[in-house]
Amino acid sequence: MHARHYIAAHISKGNTKLPKTTWIFNAGSAKNCPSRRLGLCQCPTKCCARKAEKAYPPVLPYRVRQEKLWTECTPAQFANALLETSRIATKVKLKTFRYNESGDFENQSQVAWFAKVCQILTSHGITCYGHTARTDLDLTLLNGTSCMQVSNNSYAEIWRLRGANVFKTVKEYSKYCTKRCDMDCKTCQLCQFSTRQTIEVKLH
Repeated sequence: MHARHYIAAHISKGNTKLPKTTWIFNAGSAKNCPSRRLGLCQCPTKCCARKAEKAYPPVLPYRVRQEKLWTECTPAQFANALLETSRIATKVKLKTFRYNESGDFENQSQVAWFAKVCQILTSHGITCYGHTARTDLDLTLLNGTSCMQVSNNSYAEIWRLRGANVFKTVKEYSKYCTKRCDMDCKTCQLCQFSTRQTIEVKLH
């Protein structure tokens, strides 16, 4: 079990596209991504998260520590550490929790762990959302506690019918595209609150 300050040190507060009130925690690194390994990723050779790990040396070990952290504390300990960190913060409070900026769920136990974290945070008024291509796993609990984006060419439609969004990578927007990712989460909340949508995003 880790102390609150250690858990807090492995939470990213925003990025170039997200406000600092969105706190991010990854299931793992892009280098160790199971979706790429299993052939479930839509763009394995054009992964933005992998580019960051190659360009900035501290990023990969940081995400590897995140990958390990979930095994070393319970969902309640993790969620309560975030809530307490937010409570005592003088400037940046937690409003939104995002999972899987990089990597993906390794197994069913990890899905259940994140689902429980989201359940606790949601009960405190925190919006939870994230992305996964692990449509080969049972995502039911996660879809019930967060707004989930699935990105998988084989099984995503099944999960869209169950309430998730389909996040589709394209070279150009299709003729019938009605929901587009503008790649600026500071002005768009489509991933956070929509359900059963097909959202197209251009390769970049």
